[in-house]
Amino acid sequence: MIKIELPTLGAIKLHAQGEYPRECCGLLIGRIEDEGYTRIVVATYPVLNAWGESDALHHRMLIQPQDYMRAERAFREQNLGVVGNYHSHPDHPAIPSQFDLEHLAPWPTMSYIVVSVSEGGVSELRSWELAADRSRFNEEEISKGS
Repeated sequence: MIKIELPTLGAIKLHAQGEYPRECCGLLIGRIEDEGYTRIVVATYPVLNAWGESDALHHRMLIQPQDYMRAERAFREQNLGVVGNYHSHPDHPAIPSQFDLEHLAPWPTMSYIVVSVSEGGVSELRSWELAADRSRFNEEEISKGS
């Protein structure tokens, strides 16, 4: 399960809308509880889509390892860290693609939010967990705080 406050969800949606028709990406900052079963998200850490300046920016995203490192350092003193990532799917459903499975999901202990943006507006936001054997994503419950 992922627990996330409404303002944080709003920040993710605004980022996705602002990057449309390109894919946006960012990191989810928080802590992991319940022996790894619950991720508490308290902030986002938007990053530059490192895919490059090609048409692929409309259907691909890449977060550099250095971005994970910078986020971990920025929140270390607050005892927070990276608990997942998010990205948008312009004009496509909020369902992870095969490319996402093969390239964008490094750890089964994280949450992966996908935001569907159609014609510049958010139409759907869903969160996913990587199966322990890394063979597929399973949708996870989103608990929204105030």
